[in-house]
Amino acid sequence: MAGPAAADVTGTTSTGEVVLYSHCQQHPISYDLLVSPGTTLWKVEIQVFDPDGFGSEGTVLSSTTGSPTSGTVYKTFCGSEQAGTYTVRATGFYELLPAVRIPVALPETSFQVRPAATHTALAEKVLGNGRYRLTSRVSEETANGLGRSNGVSVRLERLVHGEWQKVRGTTLTTVHGAARATLRGRPGTKVRAVVPAKNNYSASTSRAVTL
Repeated sequence: MAGPAAADVTGTTSTGEVVLYSHCQQHPISYDLLVSPGTTLWKVEIQVFDPDGFGSEGTVLSSTTGSPTSGTVYKTFCGSEQAGTYTVRATGFYELLPAVRIPVALPETSFQVRPAATHTALAEKVLGNGRYRLTSRVSEETANGLGRSNGVSVRLERLVHGEWQKVRGTTLTTVHGAARATLRGRPGTKVRAVVPAKNNYSASTSRAVTL
């Protein structure tokens, strides 16, 4: 006579990179559990841990609720999260016999979370009497490529004795991809636009323009 079927739960998780856009997104995490026929009861919780080791609210899969053994769970990212390496952990138990629980821990899966890329350009227009209109245009990475940014901080810097220095009063915020300022300067002065890195977008610098 054949012996009783063995009990066991193994499996894997998988996912990809996350870009921190300026809107919320549901990031998919795939899982695939292998449950042996002799397993009478099983339960697995999938959690995502940030670079500091803090875990998210988990998604619980179990035989008692009829959870599928393969599928997708989701982690929400809204742009304010910390960039870095995140870890997917799936842990739980199965029963070989009633009330005899065996711990389960699937192999961990790591993935990167990074700020959205930016691209900055600067154009000047002579207004006369030593005055110039400077227009900074900032594109920001979206799910569909680069798009016009909104709410991105950008500042102007001028080259003074070989060093770039911030121009006072020119810390601006983009609206529909652009930020504008009027600046007084001497002909021949070099100016550039700089987007400093924030949590959900990366730094970028324009080419210098000459007044």
